[in-house]
Amino acid sequence: MIICMQCGHQNEGKNPRNCESCGAVLPRMDTSSVVRVEERSDRLREFSEAIEKVRSGAWGREDFDKFIHGLYDRLVALRAGIEGIITDNEYQEYASEEVQCGIEGMNLYEAGMVEMSLYGEDGDLAHLDRGMDNIVKGNAMLNEAKRLNRAGRQALAEMWEAELMD
Repeated sequence: MIICMQCGHQNEGKNPRNCESCGAVLPRMDTSSVVRVEERSDRLREFSEAIEKVRSGAWGREDFDKFIHGLYDRLVALRAGIEGIITDNEYQEYASEEVQCGIEGMNLYEAGMVEMSLYGEDGDLAHLDRGMDNIVKGNAMLNEAKRLNRAGRQALAEMWEAELMD
């Protein structure tokens, strides 16, 4: 499956060159092993919809700039809270792989949003494509951090249960 960077449609044909939904040229990377369909976030859909509004002419550069900066400010505040939890609870020490995936995912999201914001400056649509690519990769890393968190909690629960049975 190849996910369209423009509209988020999941193209399932054999090595399609263009999106079955919007006709955009598809990336040559198969992301089926990276982003599972059920884990595509509402945030990814929000970015895809914003890009589609730009491409259709419904939004100009100012509209997109307002969208990206408003969202960026909210995500920076969320990141600060998450990093505070990691630091305050020394979470890095016992869940380093999860923390590393989460931080890398947040970094990719941020890099993607910074790249997308360049569209507001020069109007080059390629910034949207490159930014979305980073955001999709960041979303995959955040999903992996969630998976590691669930697996870690399950392992702890099993350990505690075994200790209670002894």
